[in-house]
Amino acid sequence: MNTQTHLRNEHGQVLIQFALMFMAVLAFVALAIEAGNVYSERRLLQNAADASALAAARDLCLNRSEATALNSARNYLSRNGMSSVDISLSDISIEDNRVTVTAQRPAETLLARILGWNEVNVGATARSACGAASSACGLWPVALEYALYEGVQCGQSVVIWDADFDGTDAVCTIGGVPRDVCDCYDCDLDDDGSNDFVIVTSIARGWMDFPETAFQQGVFFDSCDSNGCGASELACRLRSDYGGRISLPACLPGLRGIKAGVKDDVNARAGETVNVPLFTSINCSAGNHCTGKEAATFYVTRFGCVTVTGWVQNFTLNPKPGMPKTYKKITSKAILATKDCSGNCMTFCGTTSGQPAEPWELRAASLVP
Repeated sequence: MNTQTHLRNEHGQVLIQFALMFMAVLAFVALAIEAGNVYSERRLLQNAADASALAAARDLCLNRSEATALNSARNYLSRNGMSSVDISLSDISIEDNRVTVTAQRPAETLLARILGWNEVNVGATARSACGAASSACGLWPVALEYALYEGVQCGQSVVIWDADFDGTDAVCTIGGVPRDVCDCYDCDLDDDGSNDFVIVTSIARGWMDFPETAFQQGVFFDSCDSNGCGASELACRLRSDYGGRISLPACLPGLRGIKAGVKDDVNARAGETVNVPLFTSINCSAGNHCTGKEAATFYVTRFGCVTVTGWVQNFTLNPKPGMPKTYKKITSKAILATKDCSGNCMTFCGTTSGQPAEPWELRAASLVP
């Protein structure tokens, strides 16, 4: 065989191989570009689905109708760049307290159209819920014992007793066994056979010394000085609530006593519904900046709602007829509130696991798995 002919044949084969390799490289480049384009479209679509699902869940938390929630979901899809045709291709469903949004739309291709592939369908799914808050901000600094709070009837008054007024706590013991305060004292003022209020004593309530989280995640702002346990900090929190976010469960430091100097701050919230921490035990493991015999730590596991009536300067309890003479009339300062079961309590910067909320429970809207 002629050497030159052999070389020309080899050169021809190399050119063919190079052309094939070049085409393969172009195909991989095109595939990478198209994949990046689809990923970018899907990310935008996921943002739209997330915003849509969250908007609908917030409407549910605000006790708005499913129709309103569905409209909000569509509106947020539109706000995030989806056309009416795209929205018609998407699916939005509400089941109980959960929302599912599956957003879909075709994404135009960049290089694949050379091969006649002009578009590819892209989809993204988001799930949200309006449920019991697993984290919350905007909390009032008065904590209540969960077991006692759970036993209070909806709309029933809660008297948060101050044992420091005259050194006498409201306690009841019958036959050496501790009993509910209203078993010893008259809590049925209108004689209708049911107690008009529940007494919250020093072992069932406390002031929270919320931690300093002024710029947590760049979202929350705490306008009150933290870690002081003083009356000025508590007064500030009574007026403006807590700016940081508490995630459950939480061990929070605080005080058991009531600060009489904050009566005007309590009265400033009269008629408002506030969110309160609910604790299941005292003296959990946490540092405490508070000092003195009233210092304690509270294991908070849920959040509840009460409507503030106001500060009572002289709240009097009279012993029931037939009680021993050792039980005398006692008087104290107190915070008066009622258990709120309207289902209107919501934290706008909290989260939920999706567990449905009780009527008295603080609710939050968030994305869920």
